[in-house]
Amino acid sequence: MVARSGQRSRVAAAAVAPPCPRAHAPGRARSRVRARMLARRQRGSLALIAVIGLVVAVAALGVIDVANIYLAKRQLQNVADLAALAAAQQMDDACSQPQTTALANAASNGFVVNGTTRTLSTKCGRWDSNGNGGMTFVENNGTPPLNGVQVSATSFVPYFFVGKGLEIAASATAKATVIGSFQLSTSLAQVNLLNGMLGALLGGTQVRLDAAQWNGLLNANVKVADLAAVATTAGTYDGLLATQTTVSGLASILFNAVGQDGALTADVSAAQSALSAVAALVPQATLNPIQVAALSGSPALLQLGVANAQYAADATVNVMQMLVAGAEIAAAGNAPSAFNVSLNGLGVALTLQVISPPSIAVGEPGYFEGTSTWRTQAQTAQILLGVNAEIASKSGQYLLALLSYAVDVTVQIPLYVVVAPGQAWLQSAQCAASKTASTQTIGVQTGLATLCLGTPLPAGVSAKSVSGFSCSSTNVPWTLANVSLVGIQVATVTAPSFGVPVVNPSSATLMFDGNGDPIDGNSINSNAIGAELDNTLQSTVTTLSQLSASNGGLTVKVLPGVTGLSSILTPLVGTIVNTVALPLVTGVLGSTLGPALTGPGSLDDLIIGPLLQLLGVQLGVATVIPKPLTCGVATLVQ
Repeated sequence: MVARSGQRSRVAAAAVAPPCPRAHAPGRARSRVRARMLARRQRGSLALIAVIGLVVAVAALGVIDVANIYLAKRQLQNVADLAALAAAQQMDDACSQPQTTALANAASNGFVVNGTTRTLSTKCGRWDSNGNGGMTFVENNGTPPLNGVQVSATSFVPYFFVGKGLEIAASATAKATVIGSFQLSTSLAQVNLLNGMLGALLGGTQVRLDAAQWNGLLNANVKVADLAAVATTAGTYDGLLATQTTVSGLASILFNAVGQDGALTADVSAAQSALSAVAALVPQATLNPIQVAALSGSPALLQLGVANAQYAADATVNVMQMLVAGAEIAAAGNAPSAFNVSLNGLGVALTLQVISPPSIAVGEPGYFEGTSTWRTQAQTAQILLGVNAEIASKSGQYLLALLSYAVDVTVQIPLYVVVAPGQAWLQSAQCAASKTASTQTIGVQTGLATLCLGTPLPAGVSAKSVSGFSCSSTNVPWTLANVSLVGIQVATVTAPSFGVPVVNPSSATLMFDGNGDPIDGNSINSNAIGAELDNTLQSTVTTLSQLSASNGGLTVKVLPGVTGLSSILTPLVGTIVNTVALPLVTGVLGSTLGPALTGPGSLDDLIIGPLLQLLGVQLGVATVIPKPLTCGVATLVQ
């Protein structure tokens, strides 16, 4: 029984329990659903990854193309830069050389123009101020000189992977400024004349430079860059343009500038010794300030005919010329100053007045665009120079021997040289492979110079009236000689005034090579004062030698009421004057005056000519001295 009950219990339990497979069916279904969903998601992710990969691949290929374009652009820019630099160095106003040079330079750098996928164009013009304080390139409009070249290049660059390709372009602008400078002739005269001249310009200050010091100044040169470096503490070109100084201050600036480049000066020590002495001088008059430098259009010692002062950095100027011209600027408009010199026993009293000072020219050739104003232009000084030469003589060679040694005759020749300003300008300049092949052309307009004899200068002569100044009419007498008997003046001899033009205004064109040497067939003299003034003085001497009492040219006037003479001599004054003094006067005019006024060692040769040259009265009456051309190294500007 027990056994059967156990069997029935197991049977019942088996009947109640569900089969195992059915109990797990829902879980397996859910697992299969999840598996199918996961498979679908995996298939979507792969597609996305494939798309992303494709985009990345395309982008990578595009980057390669872009990088290639960028590299090609840089290479093309280098081609344009180098072609522009090369072309600017071969600048000419016809723009033929720059075009040829640019093409050749591009080809040498692997850029061969074919007219379709590769092009290169060259434009010539001027890199200049735009009027708003900036700089710009203006294509040639027919106004030389040209100083800039703009090169534009294009190239078609095919893509490796994306599209057909792209046309790229590059441009470059280069300038090469040609700077010319010229000065008015400077020569070394006798030391007392030089010291007297500089002292007179300083209002009567005593100057004691010796011959070695003056020679040091004459043979000293400085660059504009050296002046800029020492003119102010900042050492900038803007500082140079803003510098106003005195004669002493100018000497200090030149002292420091000479030390910047000793190769430009023959004797640095002598030049600096002279400049140090001038810097220590104290002017005896109120003088004008000196504007050291200015761009063209503004009055200054250095007229820089450039758009930017840096372009004139390597131009050189003479120290002695700068010092004398600076002193003239300081003295311009002041009352005449007097100083005395001696010449072979001839006493010479000089009176000097500067109406308008000269200027020194440094800059580019040609006109300012759209104007008839020259970029680089120098002006000579307007000078009034009075020269009173006295010849004192005793009459031992004449009759009345006992009385002759008691007679003194002083003949005075009052000459007045009136010089109106002349001008010179840098007309053109062309740099070549060598200095001798380079050329520079300087135009000259001479100033009028008039020589008056015996005519006092009118008071208050101004710059406006000096050009029209003429001598007084010939019926105005002047005292030619004073006659003294035993030290007491007893009579005067008068002569008529007259005047002649020394130099009539005229124009000339002078050509020089790049070294400043005159080209064959050209003379550096536009109208030398030596020959002109000498001829005029010889004519004057001839006229004076023909004067006599008999033809009415000389008038003898015995002074009334002469006191101090003995009762024996008083009745004989008229006889003594006519028989002793008057022949002495005509003898001086006929024999002594000529060698004293003209020829070697004369007043003209040693005093008047050199003094006018030192004062800047050169154009038309002396020599134009050009400096070597400064052919600027081409530089990229845009």
